[in-house]
Amino acid sequence: MVLQRMGVPIYLQVKNHILEKIRSGFYQPGSKLPTERDLATELGISRNTVSAAYKELLLEGALEARQGRGTFVKGANTGEETGGRRERLLRIIDDAMGKVVELGFSVEQFAAFVTIRAKEKAEAVRELRVAVVDVTHEYIQRYISQIGQMAHLRFEPLLLSELGAEQSAELLKVCQLVVTPLEHQAAVAAITDNPAKVVPVATMACLEAVVKIARLPAETRVAVVADHREFMDSLTAFLTKMGLQQIKMEFVPSEGRAALRDSLAPYQVIVASEAGERLVGPLVTANQNIIVFYYEIDRGSLNQLLTRLLNFTV
Repeated sequence: MVLQRMGVPIYLQVKNHILEKIRSGFYQPGSKLPTERDLATELGISRNTVSAAYKELLLEGALEARQGRGTFVKGANTGEETGGRRERLLRIIDDAMGKVVELGFSVEQFAAFVTIRAKEKAEAVRELRVAVVDVTHEYIQRYISQIGQMAHLRFEPLLLSELGAEQSAELLKVCQLVVTPLEHQAAVAAITDNPAKVVPVATMACLEAVVKIARLPAETRVAVVADHREFMDSLTAFLTKMGLQQIKMEFVPSEGRAALRDSLAPYQVIVASEAGERLVGPLVTANQNIIVFYYEIDRGSLNQLLTRLLNFTV
């Protein structure tokens, strides 16, 4: 089974897959999810694996089970997140409030101090310059989008292949932090003036795209649309690692719409980044399929990065 080779427990891959669909709006609050059996069949995995992912999401408050009806995305207006993040947050606030009162401050003063401190932290984080390094611009832009939803920063996108240039080395010096996938940590740290400011993050390939590519017949003609060939080289390396060498792909550079339409005509399947999908979407025919492929930072790494950013400020 392809997904077992990704180096991440399958149930966590399924969990992140569901969370991404919730965040993207594919699964709306209150909507019903596929049954465990149906999702297991769709992904080509065991029902027990899907069940483990559902149970963890139920415990975290992202989903809710309705007796005899199935599993649903937690409604936006339910206000109930027992065992979830909101419940834990309230416990933290209550504990902090008790300690503040013991120091002689009122609850109103506590609320005012929290508001002021949060604004100070947000302003300080906004001044940070953070370099984001990976092998392709497409991956970097996805990471920047993810991080940008959590904190407003000054981002400096850098390709791994450009790190040896003098200009890139100077740019890394003025950045307070450097974010890069775990597999590039050593290479990036060797270039920076201070390896301690490198923040390695765990990244995962889009589960849905991997499943779709794995199911393609070997004779399928696949075009990979991107600004640079590095996107296809990275995808090819990933598929080889997954044992999918039989998938033959050809690089089609992003260019003018008219030329691109003609270039894509011979292909049955087009693989593109999220930005690439917006470009090729209007150009494909009814007989052509688009597969959107990307890497994203996992939720745990995003939370750790935000903690690092807040601790970096005064």
